[in-house]
Amino acid sequence: MYDKVESALNLINERRSGLTVPNKWAFEARAGGSVSGAQLAITWSRRNEAKATLYLNNDVEPELAAKTLLDRTYGLIAASFADQIIGRDGTRDVSVAMLHLVNKRLKELYTGRFDEIIHGQSLPLVSIDHLERAGPNPFLYHSKTEEVLGDFTGLVRQALDRLIQRNRLRVEDIDVGLLASLFRELFSNTHLHARTDLEGALYRRSARGIVFALRPVDIPHESFAAGLPALKAYIESMEREAARPRVEFLEVSVFDSGPGLAARSFRSLIPPDMSIEREYELVHECFLTSRTSIPNPAHGWGLPRVMLALKSAGGFMRLRTGRLSLCKWFPPGKKEPHVTSDDLQFMDITGGPPRHHARVEGAVFTILIPIGLGN
Repeated sequence: MYDKVESALNLINERRSGLTVPNKWAFEARAGGSVSGAQLAITWSRRNEAKATLYLNNDVEPELAAKTLLDRTYGLIAASFADQIIGRDGTRDVSVAMLHLVNKRLKELYTGRFDEIIHGQSLPLVSIDHLERAGPNPFLYHSKTEEVLGDFTGLVRQALDRLIQRNRLRVEDIDVGLLASLFRELFSNTHLHARTDLEGALYRRSARGIVFALRPVDIPHESFAAGLPALKAYIESMEREAARPRVEFLEVSVFDSGPGLAARSFRSLIPPDMSIEREYELVHECFLTSRTSIPNPAHGWGLPRVMLALKSAGGFMRLRTGRLSLCKWFPPGKKEPHVTSDDLQFMDITGGPPRHHARVEGAVFTILIPIGLGN
């Protein structure tokens, strides 16, 4: 449940602490669960630098524990961002052995087949800068120029072919171009802001990534909402559109380890005494056309395009950054959509106006696109 993650974030912000995460965590199967877990690990690492100690859990058999943890995005990030890793006995330093396994998993993610990369119905594509001796993830970057790929259409089509092959869905019924555009816009924005702090200096550790997943939901299904009222309301709205009691959602989630949207817009760390209303205004500015913290006319269009694609698809978006947890959703079936000022007004994830949440590092976007409505 999201409230458990928020409770952990509150504790992390209050005092220095070690971290233990489950090797198997049901929350990962919820919308945005894996990237929210990754954000929790990044926030913990930054708060405890350079003594961030990860304690391995003993909730699975010893011979399966490391692989089980590193197959999951949140586990891979937690291990990659730890200064020290302590074994299941609570005392033995296993940092070197775990780093070897982390590098092995990254090799699978960077050079392997999709069958090696996919975990369940989830395809994680990550880039972990401080562990990339041979360059960034080739699924996301050009190998020679190290620039973000200009077109993700082929990648999206391959992912869809692999993810839906066991479901009653057809790739032909999915707007591959729209999904590829979402990939490109979200990841380009993440790439710009993940690696450096507000002074332009490289972080000691930085990462970003996309999780592409298929999320089937039997309507109504409260557990899928993981305690988020806005997500529950969105899922319930599908009842009027779905021809059958199950709806599949494609999840596109991105995360980064940068300063966060408001801080980038403000060009400084957000002071503790800044009102939450002002922080919301700074985030809101990021979604206005041609507003950008990058002095380049080629930038400033990504997030407005994301909102247009979201409205076109009748999708849901959650954004977690700074002290904000925001959401927006649109009903399906809109004809010739265009983004209005009302479309750019976000509510708190619990409903109502934005309110204060635990401070986090970086930004997490989770977008759900309904498919297979059966109409």
